[in-house]
Amino acid sequence: MKKVSIISLLFTTLLLTACQQNKEVSSTSSSTKISQETTITSTEHSATTTEMSTSKSSVSTESSSQQMTMESSSSSVRESQVVNVLWSKAKAQQLNTFMASWGQTMKQSYKEYGPGNNVNLYGLQLPDTVLANTNGWQATVNNVPITLTWSENGEAAGYALVAVYSDVETQASLAKHVYFFTIDAGVPKVLVTSQNQGNPDNYLYFKETENQQLKDGFTEIVGNV
Repeated sequence: MKKVSIISLLFTTLLLTACQQNKEVSSTSSSTKISQETTITSTEHSATTTEMSTSKSSVSTESSSQQMTMESSSSSVRESQVVNVLWSKAKAQQLNTFMASWGQTMKQSYKEYGPGNNVNLYGLQLPDTVLANTNGWQATVNNVPITLTWSENGEAAGYALVAVYSDVETQASLAKHVYFFTIDAGVPKVLVTSQNQGNPDNYLYFKETENQQLKDGFTEIVGNV
């Protein structure tokens, strides 16, 4: 009987040991599985986070690029709007100020004239006489007839006449000057005449002024934006 009891006890012990080992294996397997699942989940989350971050970065880059494009386009529009008008009221005022200063330098006094407000140059009413070719009078430059048109913006076929100045009212006879400020195909040209008598062709002879200060002053004003 004792022998049977001992065998039974040994069997029971072995059985308990085997069960304990199975539990440990099962527990280890479960832990490993949980660990693997956690790692996979963590990896998937990391990949998702990276993907979202990349997507945000891409969207941000696209947005910045679009903003830069819009700013560049806006800048181009602003630049295109800043166009240099050849002549304007503001430039006419600048010329008036310049002529007052330049006249003092030359010890001369100049007055401004224009269509309907003519200067009398030895009987010729300028600029109207040559603008309308009244009595057949023709403006010429270096003996070559020119097309002369009054212009408010400096644009016209041939010579665009934008201003007229003269010292006729203050200068002695035979020392009078009439200056026609013109723009010829975008090029500023100051024409001067002191003609005091007629001719068979009824030409009013102009030539470009040789006064460099006057030429430079007019050119600078026309070039101002």
